[in-house]
Amino acid sequence: MNDREGYGFCPKCGALMQDGVCRSCNYTMRTESQAGTGWPGAAGGWNEPSLRPVKKPKKRSGNGKVLAVIFGGIGILFIVAIVLSMVYSIRKVVNEVQRGTIPGYGYDDNGYFGYGNPYSDDGYDDYDDSYEYYEPSENDDYYKEITDATSQDLDYKVIWGTLSLRPDDSDNACTYECVYPVLTGEGEEEKFSGMNRAVEDLVCRYKNGYQEYEGGVTSYGYVTYMDEEKISIVVRHSLSEKKTTIPRVEAISLRVDSGEVISHEEMVPVDEELIWQFRSRNSYQNGTVEFVDELSDEELMEYLTDQENSVMFYTPVGLEIGFNYDGGWVTVTLKTNTL
Repeated sequence: MNDREGYGFCPKCGALMQDGVCRSCNYTMRTESQAGTGWPGAAGGWNEPSLRPVKKPKKRSGNGKVLAVIFGGIGILFIVAIVLSMVYSIRKVVNEVQRGTIPGYGYDDNGYFGYGNPYSDDGYDDYDDSYEYYEPSENDDYYKEITDATSQDLDYKVIWGTLSLRPDDSDNACTYECVYPVLTGEGEEEKFSGMNRAVEDLVCRYKNGYQEYEGGVTSYGYVTYMDEEKISIVVRHSLSEKKTTIPRVEAISLRVDSGEVISHEEMVPVDEELIWQFRSRNSYQNGTVEFVDELSDEELMEYLTDQENSVMFYTPVGLEIGFNYDGGWVTVTLKTNTL
């Protein structure tokens, strides 16, 4: 027997091995039956254990935190938007209450609701300064907007009255609102009483029939002109149907000394010359009005002379003439008038 049989060197520590056992570290070589177990074989070979790589758990990226921050910011902005919207709405309601534009609220002593002094500036402090109030002047090319032209330098004054009606049925949303001028003057109460009846009959003409319109009626009167000799009062009606609102304009002019109504014939004669002027001025002042353009001269004359639909009134710019029709109303300004 070879003296070296059974001896070898330890593959682990390099010391002498006998019969497959290291005398130094006791390492044992595998036998044939142990082959494939991943341990050193009897023939001195070495099988590495089958090591499966261990997967480290992935670190969570910062995306989750970023998304949380983003959504949190959006939520905060949404809450801020709601708060700002509520503040704006509350301020709007407060301003409207102060101005008297919400039904059921208004001025007690100034403005339109109740008899009051329309010349006081107290009720106008909260109005938007960006709105440019139209002040008609005789130097204007034409009258641009129906507006008040009252004066405090005359022997009589104008204050304002209102009429507000509601149906007895609380479920009926139909309403009636009317604002009308009232003339006053010392020592002439009887004369002004008759004039005021004529004005109220015109401005508040729908008070008995407002429920015929689904949305009700609003009628606002304007004093478009006043001097010591005459006064013109215009009313703008809004008749609210289910899907539309029908606008209508009417006017009355009165002599201050007698309280008599000034007829249209006294204001201006409606003849062929006036028809030509009306068409020319309408094109310049109003642009294209198809209804007027499609009328013949005879039809246009009928509208301007019709007692129910024609309208004429004085303004600081001149005499305004026109008529109502199914689509609304139209007027033009005559810069010269004889009365």
